[in-house]
Amino acid sequence: MTTTLDSLRLLSRAYTRPVFAELARTGDANAVTRLLCTHGQVGADASSLRLEELFERAWNHLAASYRNEYVYKNELASRLVFKRHSPRTAGFQVELRVGGSIADVVVANGTTTAYEIKTEFDTCRRLSTQTNDYLKAFDKVYVVTHPAHIARYERELDPRVGLIVLADRYSLTPYREACSNADNVDPRTIFRCMRRDEYINAIEATLEPVPVMPNGLIGAHCEALFEQLSSKQAHACFVKALKSRTTDKSNVDFVSKLPSSLRALGYATPLSGRQRSSVLDTLSKPVQLSQ
Repeated sequence: MTTTLDSLRLLSRAYTRPVFAELARTGDANAVTRLLCTHGQVGADASSLRLEELFERAWNHLAASYRNEYVYKNELASRLVFKRHSPRTAGFQVELRVGGSIADVVVANGTTTAYEIKTEFDTCRRLSTQTNDYLKAFDKVYVVTHPAHIARYERELDPRVGLIVLADRYSLTPYREACSNADNVDPRTIFRCMRRDEYINAIEATLEPVPVMPNGLIGAHCEALFEQLSSKQAHACFVKALKSRTTDKSNVDFVSKLPSSLRALGYATPLSGRQRSSVLDTLSKPVQLSQ
């Protein structure tokens, strides 16, 4: 059976936040089941599978034939968090705003690492601007890309930026190591990546108590204080904040129970505790092939 590019694009919709959020909210798997069965090349035994197994079967087809941005994100989640580190100790962020850019993936373990994804379908427009923004906030910065783009990026990117190839069989292969950059990060840029409770805790742990102030004033007051920190101090606060966002027990339990094809979606999609329980229950049920 041949698969058209249009069919693969339709299949990729099954691995998007709106579809995942709707599945968690309603528990209605009919639409996504039809999508996976129609375009996923899952075989004639689909009705004998659980929904999570259907996602896995279709994922293998998508990852082998249409390596879009989600394939890269999910491989980073699986290989970095679940194989190299642990979801209990490594924070994993999807689409984190930094300056005027949005980092595709950020991992916080003993340090911070930003990953900018450039698939074979992407252009390199704004890549230098994006990586320059990331170098203001993160210790290490990588571009993860298709082998065909490596030579160009090696010439054009800041030498501090590393390169990783999503190779055949969608394995991540380091090509150029990123240089440590923690001594050069900008406290102001880091501050603007942090949430209110995070920067207040950081300031009180390193400088002084934060007074009770109106909401309209406390941000500017704390920013002025945070800028007094050295690059290393600010970065250490950032590591702690990013790790705490996704390493709490409830989040770890949830992403660990998801099929591997949905790990990045589990990190990227805000869900309530009830919605998390609902989607895990729905994924565990046998596939229903409605007419």
